[in-house]
Amino acid sequence: MALESSTITVTNTCLVAPSYSPGDSDLLESKKKQMRPSAAAHMLWFVPYRTRLLFFRKPPPRLSFEAIVANLKSSLAKALVEFYPLAGRLLVSDSDNGLRLDVVCNDKGVLFIEASATGVTIGELEKNEVSGHFEGIPAKLVDDLAQCGGYDISTIPWSFDAPLFIIQVTELSCGGICISIKFNHQLLDGAGTWNFVKSWAEVCCGKSMSLKPVVVETPPCIAVSDDHPTDFELPAGFERIRNADLLKLNTNSTSQSTEYEMKCFAFKKEMIQRMKLENPGFSSFQLLTSFIWSRVNAARDLKDDESTTLAFAANCRGRIKTVPEGLVGVAAVYDHVSTKVSSLRAQGNELRNGAVLLREKIGDLLTEEGVGLYSKVVSNGGRDFTAFPLYKMETALIVGSSFYFPVFQDFGFEKPVGMTLVRPSEDGRLYYFPGKEEGDVVAYVGLKRHAMRKLQV
Repeated sequence: MALESSTITVTNTCLVAPSYSPGDSDLLESKKKQMRPSAAAHMLWFVPYRTRLLFFRKPPPRLSFEAIVANLKSSLAKALVEFYPLAGRLLVSDSDNGLRLDVVCNDKGVLFIEASATGVTIGELEKNEVSGHFEGIPAKLVDDLAQCGGYDISTIPWSFDAPLFIIQVTELSCGGICISIKFNHQLLDGAGTWNFVKSWAEVCCGKSMSLKPVVVETPPCIAVSDDHPTDFELPAGFERIRNADLLKLNTNSTSQSTEYEMKCFAFKKEMIQRMKLENPGFSSFQLLTSFIWSRVNAARDLKDDESTTLAFAANCRGRIKTVPEGLVGVAAVYDHVSTKVSSLRAQGNELRNGAVLLREKIGDLLTEEGVGLYSKVVSNGGRDFTAFPLYKMETALIVGSSFYFPVFQDFGFEKPVGMTLVRPSEDGRLYYFPGKEEGDVVAYVGLKRHAMRKLQV
C-alpha cells in the first residue's frame, strides 16, 4: 500500500500534567509561577513550533501498544515535575521595547495524542533512508503523524490556551511506533528540547535523569532587559525590523512551495576526523559548516564580488559560567558572519577561510561580554519592532539544530531506527542531526530547486 493512501486515526487525546508527590514539597515551594524567556526567544518570537518524528520497529510481543502508551504517559508526568515550564502556557503582551513573552507555569499540561495508522510500515518509510533519516515521506503523512489536537498553533502570536509541547504516539500498521514532538521555540531551543526528550526516555526505562534540569530565572547575561536607553545604537550587522514584516517573512518561508527542495546528506565519522587532522585547531562544526557553506555558494553561482552570510546559533549551556548545563528554556544566542565570496576563496583554501571566520565569531560571542551585548541589542528593539540580524537572505545560509543532540534514545522498546522533521519550504537552510552510527552527521539542506540540482556535497 502506497504511503500516499495511508490513513491516521486519532484514538485518544488528553493533557498530561506533572504528577507531584508528597516528596516534591521543596520543589513546589521554590516553583516559579511565571518566567520570562531569554533574549534569543524574544528575537525569534515569530518562529513557529518545530516538529520532529522518531520511528521505532515493532516492540517484542511482551510489550503491547497499550502498555507502552501507559508507560510513556506516566513517565511523562514524572519528568514534567522537574520540567514543569513545559506544562505551562505562553503569555504575549506589548512593551515599549518590543513584544514581551512570559511563560506562565500553571501546569495545564502537555498535549498527548494517541493514534493508529493503516498503510504505514517501517519497511516503506526506510526505503529512502540516509543514515537513520527517512526522506521522501509525503508531507500530508508527516502532518498526520504530528497533529495538534485542534489547537491553533499556526496563528502568531499564539493563543494563551495553546500547549507548549505536543506529543503524538502512533501505532503503525506493521506494529512499529512513531513518536512525534512539537515544541514551542520561544519556550525551548533545540538543546533544551532534546535534553527533555532524553530525560523522559530515561524515566521510561526506570532510570534517573543523567542531566538534572535546572529551572531558574533566565541568567542576566542572556536575559532581556526593560532598560532601553534612547541613545543606544545597534551594532553593525543588526537593524530594527517591523514586527509585521517579520511575520510576512515567516509566512513566506513556511508556505509549501515547489520552488524549494530539501535533501539529506550524510557525512561519515571518518571523513570528519580526516578533515580535522588536515586542519588542526578547528571544531567539527566549524569545518563541516564551512565546507557546506562553500558548496552552497557554488551551487548558487555566486560571483567573487558578491557578499555571502552564514547565520548560526551558539548554545551557552556550560560554556558561559552563569548558564547551567541543564537550563530549561532557550539558552542559545544567534549571530552571523558576512564576507565577500572572493575572501572565502582566497588562496584556494575556502574550507579553512570559512572555518577561521566561524571560530573567531564564536569565540567573541561565547563570552559574558559577547552574550551580554547580544541581549542588550535584543532588548532595544522598540515598540512594534524587533532588533534583528541584517543580511541578504538570497545569499545567506542559516544553520540550525546540532549533531550533538541526543536524538536516538531508548524509551524501553529499543532505540529509534529513523527520524524526520517537518520540512518548511525555505531557501538557504541547514539543519544538523546525528546520524545512525555514532560520530556520523546528517545535514538537511534547503535550497531553491535550480541550486539544489547543482549542489555537490
